[in-house]
Amino acid sequence: MECKIRIFSACLAATVAWALLTVGPASYAQTTPANLSPDLQEIVKFAQAHMTDDVILAYIKNSGKAYNLSGDDMIYLTSQGVSQAVLSALLQTKGAAPAPAPVPTPEPAPAPVPAPASAPQPGLVDVFASDASLNPAVWIMQTPLLQSLAQWNASAPMPPIAAFSPAGMQMSGVNGPGQFAGIQSAASFMAPFTTTVTVTGLVPEGIPFDVYLVSPDLRQWLSVAGHLGGEGRRRGGVGVVTPFGGVRVPFGREASPEYGIWANWTGSAQPISALGNKIYPEPIPGVPYTITMTVGADGMASVSLQDANIGAALGGLNAMPVGTGPFNVVLASRRMGPTFASWRSVQLTPLGPPPVAVAPAPPETPTLDYFQAHLTPYGQWIDVPGIGAAWVPAEANNLDWRPYMDAGQWEYTDAGWYWQSTYPWGDMAFHYGRWVNNEFTGARWAWVPGYDWAPSWVSWREGEGGMGWAPLPWDVEFRVGLGLYWHGGPIVAGVDFGLGFGAFVFVGADHFWGGNYNVYVFDRERSRTFYEHSTFHAGYRMEGGHLMAEGLGRDRVAAITHHEVVVHRAAELKRAEESHNFTKRTEEHKELAHAPARGREPARAENSRGPESRAPGATPGRPGSPTGTPGHGPTPALGGKPSATKPGSARPGASESGKKPD
Repeated sequence: MECKIRIFSACLAATVAWALLTVGPASYAQTTPANLSPDLQEIVKFAQAHMTDDVILAYIKNSGKAYNLSGDDMIYLTSQGVSQAVLSALLQTKGAAPAPAPVPTPEPAPAPVPAPASAPQPGLVDVFASDASLNPAVWIMQTPLLQSLAQWNASAPMPPIAAFSPAGMQMSGVNGPGQFAGIQSAASFMAPFTTTVTVTGLVPEGIPFDVYLVSPDLRQWLSVAGHLGGEGRRRGGVGVVTPFGGVRVPFGREASPEYGIWANWTGSAQPISALGNKIYPEPIPGVPYTITMTVGADGMASVSLQDANIGAALGGLNAMPVGTGPFNVVLASRRMGPTFASWRSVQLTPLGPPPVAVAPAPPETPTLDYFQAHLTPYGQWIDVPGIGAAWVPAEANNLDWRPYMDAGQWEYTDAGWYWQSTYPWGDMAFHYGRWVNNEFTGARWAWVPGYDWAPSWVSWREGEGGMGWAPLPWDVEFRVGLGLYWHGGPIVAGVDFGLGFGAFVFVGADHFWGGNYNVYVFDRERSRTFYEHSTFHAGYRMEGGHLMAEGLGRDRVAAITHHEVVVHRAAELKRAEESHNFTKRTEEHKELAHAPARGREPARAENSRGPESRAPGATPGRPGSPTGTPGHGPTPALGGKPSATKPGSARPGASESGKKPD
């Protein structure tokens, strides 16, 4: 008995000593200094994600930030795994001064101009081993297309982190589950062409490399994704009995069902989020693979995979119906993290001379096809039950965003109050159609297409010391020669369309002119109070058979703002805005120069929204087409995924198929 007591006492003393030695340092290591800056917190996250020093050092260098470290900061960073090399780099940024401007040198005498050389065929070539940073003339980040790809993959878009060395571009950014990071080519390309990419996956988890050829509207794509292993479900095990109880020792885990290199395409009968069909079963981390993707003039594509070290063919697929584009090139990683890949080179070579086309002028009366082509690069089309096709601008993902608030100002014209927007899509969404915000749009503002133009489509409120305006709801109709109708009846005095205070942009009378309303807009509580003590104005009247966007009236606004109201010609503002925005959109997205300006013409007998003006519960869409975006097949409701089957699609034989787990 005495022996047992001594053994027990010794064990207890050892346990207490171990606790005293470990509690203090551990608690200190997990306690973040109260004044640790957000910039230094980012460095801690990178270290905890086990990023290499090269990646972190490249991030510090490219950020251009000055990091000020206290003694406590340095101790804390060290406890969190930040290396001495990274600490040294952080300290060197303190007080860094910009380099002095170079001394101008005299210009040399002009040399004879050589004969112009023939221009190379348009394409894309980037050998990352010779780059010092990402080439902004070739690649862009955080675009609507990349955000849409992330959403279709049920992932959060993450900013990519790129480090460059003689081995190429090491790209990371996905550090946890449900994330997506990538870069997009600045240009888009019509078939036929061949794209060759050489890439090395460096980790087995997630999908460290994913190559897309994808159209801006995500309706045409060809993708190759690499998953280099990882663990799947647990295998069986063996039971072991010990004096302290029974335990089960597993044999390990099976390989992930996603293990392999996969190809997916438009006609595969699978959504863009799926991995598709397996073309190679056992890729290895650290081995460079060359992916060749060819799209023919007939829209049929082929994919081949090679070991870049020895040139051995590993797999491929042919006769894939993809489409003719235009396609952007996207290099990405997704799903799990941390993921890393080293990209050696990318080359896209056209297989024939590009078509020569002149961009047409914007149509006098836009069609649904025109709206879809020109708005898709700047947002997302969704299907709203009871309404039909609607478009959510990328800006509306910020739930504080409202129409007629940012990037614009009011001007008075001979047709009434004109909203002059600087958004490249403002000539469409603020002068045609209506807006909706409900549970089906995810509490975001969505634009419902319409086909009659007006200087603006808003209602107004006036109160003590201020005023406000809100977009007209989607079910307000304009009937030619008659005016505005709501729920089938003409607008009468006192009808406020059921708009709550949250729909209005309220500002003080001294901030009405000059724009920047997002800076001066009342906060939520002040808006509620102002709304309850304000007077509603429909703001429209008929004059000579035409609708006037009168708002609060020219004289009334002049009186309460103490500002002269200059009258502009609405036709001139409309022409200038449409021409400028059309040119800007076709420069940013050259494929829009070839987008159809024709298509289904809107019905105009009764109201401005034509075929999209329907009674609640009506099914939207082109006759004979599936429910969703008219004329373009199924469109998912908010948060959904595209239909897995496309009518008339053909699927070639493949060795194995699978989908990415939800």
